[in-house]
Amino acid sequence: MVPAYKNTNIAADAPLDILFLNLSNWPGNPVYPYAFVQVSALARRAGLSIRRWDGLGLRRAQQLACITDLVQQHRPRAVGFTVRQADSTIADDYIGAKTLTLPGWFPLEDTHTAIKRVRKISTAKILVGGFTFSVNPVSAAEYLEPDLGIVGEPDDLIEHFNEVMAGRTEGIANLLHRQDGRWQQNQRLYHGPLDALEYTPEIVDEIVAFHGERALRETHLAPVPGLNTADDTGRAIAVEISRGCPCQCAFCCEPLVKGRTLRLRDLDVVEAEVKNLLRFGLRYFWFVCSELTFTKEHVLDLAERLIRINRDLDLPIYWRAYFLPVKFNKDEFRILLRSGLMLEQNGPFSDLSNDTLAQMHEPYRVKHALAHIRDLMELNEEPEFAHRKMERWILWSWLANPYATRQSVRETLATFASLGLDLHYDAAEGYPALRVYEGLRNLPEDTPQRTEVVTGDPDTPRSIIHPAFSYSRELLEHFADVDRLHDFLFYAHETLLSRHYRATRDWLGWSLQRPAAEIAALLEPIAPEPIANPPWVDHPELNDYHPRLWYARAHRCWERANRDWMCLRNALEAHGRVQGNAMLAALLHQGFACHHVRWNGPFAELGLLDTDTTLPTASTYDALTRLLPRFSDEHLLYHHATHQHGELAAVLLRYYVYALNLRLRPELRFLVETDR
Repeated sequence: MVPAYKNTNIAADAPLDILFLNLSNWPGNPVYPYAFVQVSALARRAGLSIRRWDGLGLRRAQQLACITDLVQQHRPRAVGFTVRQADSTIADDYIGAKTLTLPGWFPLEDTHTAIKRVRKISTAKILVGGFTFSVNPVSAAEYLEPDLGIVGEPDDLIEHFNEVMAGRTEGIANLLHRQDGRWQQNQRLYHGPLDALEYTPEIVDEIVAFHGERALRETHLAPVPGLNTADDTGRAIAVEISRGCPCQCAFCCEPLVKGRTLRLRDLDVVEAEVKNLLRFGLRYFWFVCSELTFTKEHVLDLAERLIRINRDLDLPIYWRAYFLPVKFNKDEFRILLRSGLMLEQNGPFSDLSNDTLAQMHEPYRVKHALAHIRDLMELNEEPEFAHRKMERWILWSWLANPYATRQSVRETLATFASLGLDLHYDAAEGYPALRVYEGLRNLPEDTPQRTEVVTGDPDTPRSIIHPAFSYSRELLEHFADVDRLHDFLFYAHETLLSRHYRATRDWLGWSLQRPAAEIAALLEPIAPEPIANPPWVDHPELNDYHPRLWYARAHRCWERANRDWMCLRNALEAHGRVQGNAMLAALLHQGFACHHVRWNGPFAELGLLDTDTTLPTASTYDALTRLLPRFSDEHLLYHHATHQHGELAAVLLRYYVYALNLRLRPELRFLVETDR
């Protein structure tokens, strides 16, 4: 069923009570703002008219042009701005030589400019709220200069909207207003989820328009939405199931914004909402809660309901949510998987050091994280879930959390490698620094002095309401500057916590830096029939360009080139970069395998052989920790190999070092040296 569209039934030029705007949608994963859905539901209950508009993807001048038209057309009594995110929480997007976002994403500054435009063309009251506004409400209000702010839920404001528009501020819970020249915050109340349906045909129409009908349809009609990727989570439909979190994690604002008391949404209402959305062909959900973890009975009850609903569906429901590695055991996770849970976070943890987990006030320990990973990996192999088996595993970790030390990094990487998890995960991601907010209370005492603030406009006053990041003091001191720390963390994620480096090997580029005689020597023993490849070749992102698929063609090309490297290089260039790289990789892997079958002397002498096989270890971490005590750089390694075993040994080691993305660097010696 194709999602419904064109359900709008309000006249386009009718005067509005509220024009609701969002200029804070992160371009990296666009999400139709759930605030649009929830505030609109409250407005309907109060009999207020409301329209929504999101400025995603538009330059500031384009945003202002659209907002001008909307205000002039609808003549709203109030213009509300939601600040869903004040910036990207990823420091790489703003700090360091390799910033990923250029020229940067500064939605708070966009909102500030838009507020000034609205003031010029309208007498409407300007309201600002949203998750990130609620974290720094007074500071953000001083910068944005709205008429009123909403800290947390807007339930009281909406209920008493007409009175507030007439000037009443006293007694309106969660209202931020100016009094005697200063911002004053009224009583803070934490409201529970709505006890009625939130989605209407009009909202569904807007969601379709926001994502594009084809993209949304492809996601919701997929046999298993989101399988092997988290890239489509923005197209999952948000449905709240609980609100509030009892934790005090050092990095998280959720309890500050939503309270520490858990408020559960009536599951009869949740079930009705799910069935309502199914009517429009929407069957992929994000169940909104602070964490699944602390409402286990509630979540398991919901799962049983979803299992019953799925029995009558040709295409079953799938869903995602946040959860920590604690509370759910393997049997309970099996129930959640049966109900459609997708494992976007298939191995989340801050790090694998109990000391830092305790300092971070995280409600779990290393044993919980490892049991969590083990249970999910075992469940993934069960025949019941073969139709949705994940072939690509992604790790989220916070190796450089605020309390991280060289010791905690060493513990995490050593534990991970000792269990073979570095060879199981296909990618890893994590933050290089903490995004700091005013409301965070469990951070190192010197955090304010070590926080770097970034703004898009030099005239913008620097404050942590803008992109503001604080690094682990010890790690930053060790690596001497931000760029070198970022570079190490990228390396750790790509190579020491995952095998993603295998998908990024540029064998053509590497071979061009080596003497022709060296490549020829490496390829000398290969034969038409390949033997087993080395154990560091496989990666799902190689797909159709996996080297094993190209060996027969590559070998024929090698023979036609008369086993001459220069002729082969010219022939490979004719095949294009990607195909040529796969063909050369196939030959080089076979060359190493054939040599190693004949002779493993240098690898045995260096202690690199796997204890269970006669092959060199496939773990980059294991190889590093065996080599770093003896060699501070690769040149010393090659010199030693040549002196002890001859030039061919150095050739094989150069291949091995590149294949495993080994870095022998003085700054990495902390991986094998305990702190004095």
